[in-house]
Amino acid sequence: MVSLESESFVARLRTWLIAPRSAQTIVLMLALWLTLTANWALWLRLEHVDGYDGSTAMLVLRFIPLVLFSITALLTLTAWPRWMKPVWIILLLIAASAQYFMTAYGTLMDRGMIHNILQTDARESADLFSPVLLLQLLVVAGLPALWLWFTPVKPARSAGNALLRTLILMLVTAGLLGVTSMVSYRDLAPVIRNNLWLRYMFNPVNPVLSAVGTALKPITERKKPFISITAGSTLGASYAGSNKPPLFIVVVGETARSANFSLNGYARPTNPELAKRDVISWRNVQSCGTSTRESVPCMFSHLGREKFYSSPATHDNLLDVLQAAGLAVLWIDNQAGCKGVCERVPEISTSSYLDTEDGKRDCNSEGECLDAMLLSQLDEHIAKLPAEQRAKGVVLVMHQMGSHGPAYYKRSTPETKVFKPECATNALSSCSQESLMNVYDNSIVYTDHFLAQTIDWLKQREDQNQVGMLYVSDHGESLGEMGIYLHGMPYAVAPDEQKDVPMIAWLGNLGQRTRVSQDCLRKQLQRPLTHDNLFHTVLGVMDVSNPNYQKPLDALSNCRSPA
Repeated sequence: MVSLESESFVARLRTWLIAPRSAQTIVLMLALWLTLTANWALWLRLEHVDGYDGSTAMLVLRFIPLVLFSITALLTLTAWPRWMKPVWIILLLIAASAQYFMTAYGTLMDRGMIHNILQTDARESADLFSPVLLLQLLVVAGLPALWLWFTPVKPARSAGNALLRTLILMLVTAGLLGVTSMVSYRDLAPVIRNNLWLRYMFNPVNPVLSAVGTALKPITERKKPFISITAGSTLGASYAGSNKPPLFIVVVGETARSANFSLNGYARPTNPELAKRDVISWRNVQSCGTSTRESVPCMFSHLGREKFYSSPATHDNLLDVLQAAGLAVLWIDNQAGCKGVCERVPEISTSSYLDTEDGKRDCNSEGECLDAMLLSQLDEHIAKLPAEQRAKGVVLVMHQMGSHGPAYYKRSTPETKVFKPECATNALSSCSQESLMNVYDNSIVYTDHFLAQTIDWLKQREDQNQVGMLYVSDHGESLGEMGIYLHGMPYAVAPDEQKDVPMIAWLGNLGQRTRVSQDCLRKQLQRPLTHDNLFHTVLGVMDVSNPNYQKPLDALSNCRSPA
């Protein structure tokens, strides 16, 4: 008897599940499903909001209607009886993927993150794959997709009827969303105001709106005019009669945060080799952005962060100015491109010599190379630059892989894995905080080794050149603080760990050329600096004149004696 009743219940359930439904009903059911299964990043983070001391359970209950009606409002745009199943499945996949990255790494899916995803190469994408991602896709997207496959969509009696039903659903949803917002405003407004990141966590509403905004941006925004800033770029008086042309290396670091450099007071010895070399390490430096896509173009600009993002025009950059002044410039990349900075100067990538002896030693089967490859065949690369410009001076820009996550364990060699045990997975939230800090710090130890190697390479050329190096990371990194990992959060709400970056100079005999006192610089290590200083500091150390040079923004100008 029990067996017959069970079979009857299963049959009724199966019949109910695959019964024909209107598009509007399917949309409502999908909205409820996504509210319950695809917003755990939000529910879990509500426990850690600032400025709220009430019950977390009550806060969740207040947010649930907002999330439900927001998702419904989005899905009503798809509440049509024909050709919508593929669209619904795509939305489910977006929701599942977004939830994985928000729960695993604490990322927010704003427009900036969508841009970062679009500019991520295959190597970086492979580092982000995880079995947990596959599980999220199967549960959050796979189950309802299977249900959609077997569920017939009721045809509307007419196009007008379909439009009317959808408009009614839109109006009801908008009304309920408005009423819910007003009822909860007194309690939720202070919470949202103190925790702006909450705006980015309604899934899949925010990922979809961000993706649509990114896609429409080239259409809706007028193309900015290009203005060159290279006019008036000339070499200074130090070049007259000099028999030692300058050779300067700018190292663009990746995902290094200042707090983990022992040169800046970190308790662990993460800079054992640089500590033995005569370097200057500023301790209070902030980045232009929280991602490579934002920071790299900004840091090489003359505009500074505020004007860079609001400028009505595009401009050429520091490298163009150096080249226009007559110097040889070369960009060497061990990353996913220069983000437009090297468009008008010679550039090479470490991926172009994977088959060399150095490539077979320092690169893996996926084409990822250790940063040591940036030093491979440097003399040959320099020799290919125009002879007339080489005779005046050379500026090399090396773009590191650095501490790029989440696969931090790939960013160091066995010799530099000094802190153990390591987190040897890209599922960072599954690692202990100790093993996560160990693996990240080991990547900093490797960067320390690479920078020391770079200095030693320059020292070997002091007889022929006046040499120096400047290192600055593009952005920092979150390592589980407040449940956040990686980087790329909107700048306004990003934690300091994603914005505080190391900046280190080794001036060699180039410092003598530009009359810089290192004793003076050591007294200014706490001086507040930003990426805004890079353009002017490099022009200053290279003695290049340009109308856009601003002496107060030159980090070395206070310690440079008169000619």
